[in-house]
Amino acid sequence: MRININTATEQELATLSEVGEVKARAIVEFREKYGYFRSIDELTLVEGIGELTVEANRDRITV
Repeated sequence: MRININTATEQELATLSEVGEVKARAIVEFREKYGYFRSIDELTLVEGIGELTVEANRDRITV
């Protein structure tokens, strides 16, 4: 099952590879401040999330 990065909880996001609790919280805070992600690649706009993390999870996430 894919995780929607626009609706997932911190707990769901924390299950992704190389994410964990701190980065999951940063994703939720970014989403609350700037709105929904328009693409998976926009995750790199979140501090601490790089292209390698996005690529490691590309098959597990959706918008």
